[in-house]
Amino acid sequence: MKAALSSFDLKALVAEWQELVGGYLDKAYQREDEVIFRINVPGRDRVELYSKSGSWLCLHEVEEKPETPPVFAQTLRRLLDNARITAVEQRGFDRIAVFTVEHAGETLRIVFEVFGKGNLVVLRGDTTVACLSTQKYKDRAVRPDEPYAFPPSDVDPLELDRSGFGTTIRGAKGQVVRVLASILNLGGQYAEELCLRAEVDKDTKVKELTDAQLDALYTALNNVVVAIEQEGRPAVLLKEGRAVDATPIDLVQYTGAERQEFPTFNTALSHYLDIAEPAAAAADEVASKYERRIAQQEETLQGLRDEIVRHEAQALFLYGHYAVFDELLRAIREGRDPPENAQVKAVDRKAHTVTLAIADFDSLVLEYDKDVTANAQAFYERRREAQLKAQRVQEAIETTRRETEAARKKAVKVAKRPKVKGTKAMWFDAYRWTMSSEGFLILGGRDARTNDQLVKKHLKEGDRYAHADLHGAPSTVVKEGSKAGEPTLREACEFALVYSKAWSAGIASGSAYWVLPEQVSKQAESGEFLPRGAFVIRGKRNYLHDLPVRMGLGEAEIEGRRKIMGGPVSAVAARSSKYVVLIPGKEDRERVAKRLAAAFEVPIEEIARILPPGGVEIAEAVRVTL
Repeated sequence: MKAALSSFDLKALVAEWQELVGGYLDKAYQREDEVIFRINVPGRDRVELYSKSGSWLCLHEVEEKPETPPVFAQTLRRLLDNARITAVEQRGFDRIAVFTVEHAGETLRIVFEVFGKGNLVVLRGDTTVACLSTQKYKDRAVRPDEPYAFPPSDVDPLELDRSGFGTTIRGAKGQVVRVLASILNLGGQYAEELCLRAEVDKDTKVKELTDAQLDALYTALNNVVVAIEQEGRPAVLLKEGRAVDATPIDLVQYTGAERQEFPTFNTALSHYLDIAEPAAAAADEVASKYERRIAQQEETLQGLRDEIVRHEAQALFLYGHYAVFDELLRAIREGRDPPENAQVKAVDRKAHTVTLAIADFDSLVLEYDKDVTANAQAFYERRREAQLKAQRVQEAIETTRRETEAARKKAVKVAKRPKVKGTKAMWFDAYRWTMSSEGFLILGGRDARTNDQLVKKHLKEGDRYAHADLHGAPSTVVKEGSKAGEPTLREACEFALVYSKAWSAGIASGSAYWVLPEQVSKQAESGEFLPRGAFVIRGKRNYLHDLPVRMGLGEAEIEGRRKIMGGPVSAVAARSSKYVVLIPGKEDRERVAKRLAAAFEVPIEEIARILPPGGVEIAEAVRVTL
């Protein structure tokens, strides 16, 4: 299972987060190593930026946030309350995201380190003013009131030309997949992906690569970059019904796997975090890291044990043939030829050593300006040093084993932690949606991006398009709307009105209209400009007036599966025996979402995705206990 972001993942996410520029940071929440920023973005719903040190960073609504903020969260609120986001960037190809914000006339940077143990650091200039955890490394330290230094950057593979790529690969040693993963900073998944696309065996040694194979690997890298930057097919990948990964593009390694596609990589990743329980996978990954460390430590221990045996055997061998070695060392000291039976490989006059190939020793190195006893004692001293090192390694292995057991217990605890299961995800969950009382699917955009995608991908001949008579309302599509009756078209218009600014404005009723697909165009009039998510409507609009600004939310069966559905009250009542009626109000949206999540036994995120932006009031509950 995917347990953390890759550099390519972060690259795709940062491209999508450009819509956050111009937004304002609201509250900050903290739960151990998780930090959540609530962000108000003009023209779209309020979003939450979720960060888990060293693992995750994405727009993702978190169900339970501490009512009382810990000290670090309080510091973030003081430093960043209502700060305006002016830039969102990835540092090179590293797993580091930098949000630049303006607050009270000064510029600050929020640095998310999404690697290793991870960290969240707030900078004023180049000085750390707050950090989630203080850290000390060999080449840098992260502490408040001290200068901040970014980690030394690895090779940026996206900056290499074909020649530089080949030179970098040729200059390394080992299997090509390991070189791509570590030296070129691609990570294991994309290193294997390049090998698959280039049809190069991942275990091939670098020195055995042909020029054609190197060229194929470079081409594969460029194809992956182009796919992420220009094409993109975000999806959650499933194996035997279980989510195992979320990717921004099609990967060859998942050919034939079950895919659940999403309009953006962020929505795919957020859904993955909801259903895959990656916290357990992350704990398992921690445990596996400990196990790999133990394997390395045991290999070191065995090498030291061999060294102990070898040095003792060398010392005993010298004492057992004292006279022979005494004559040999004396001859070399005096510049005479060594005895004829002496198997001398080399004499180093600068280092004052002689190397012998004798008995079971291929390279027995002695210092010829010392006698036999002194050489033997040197071997005993080396044996003693190896014994001390072996003892320390043994202690380290025991410590690692204890840490491994603790990590495993944590994994079990996380896996057993009770969690409310969400309803089965379906393709239209990427958008706002409802099913009309006549059984027609109605889709609505969530923001400018999904407005664009909805119309471009899903508005077809025979559908109908609806829109509230308000600026900034979502595009709404009635699938197969040409077959729908008046009730469905009215419900589509109500749906568009509910998710418009009419709700947050507290308006009781409003107007909306529906048109044919061919009346919807992205082509602006001469001299005009259409922002992202906006469309031009040409020709007659079929208006419906005095539509109520209220909605139903209930439990329905869609394609044989239990779903929580929101929409016009008539549509929800036609499909739900258990539902509530909501109207604009002053009650906190999150508090209402929590109550409804408990009533319908689903995660709070599932309810929050359905509710319109703004205050909510429960006007009626039908067979629902609140």
